[in-house]
Amino acid sequence: MSRTVRCTVSSMNYSACGMKEGDWFDVGPDGFRMPDGAHFCYFAVASVLPLINGRIDSDDVDAWLDSSPVVQCPDPPEALRMTLSRAPEVSA
Repeated sequence: MSRTVRCTVSSMNYSACGMKEGDWFDVGPDGFRMPDGAHFCYFAVASVLPLINGRIDSDDVDAWLDSSPVVQCPDPPEALRMTLSRAPEVSA
């Protein structure tokens, strides 16, 4: 089963890239998506993608997402944490 994963900023000390809590992006079979006009730190995105790769097509993706995995941006002083979850269904 292929699933779209939402990555949402859940906490941080500060953000050098202008991120704020609640910012998000989705990754799924249709590619990468984020709100119009929004931005997301490339380093934060790069820390998430290897974890999602291979997971969104696995049989245990729902159990994995139910555990609310947390990923941290690679800049330690920022301590920007992002929670992974199922993305809401988008109607066409």
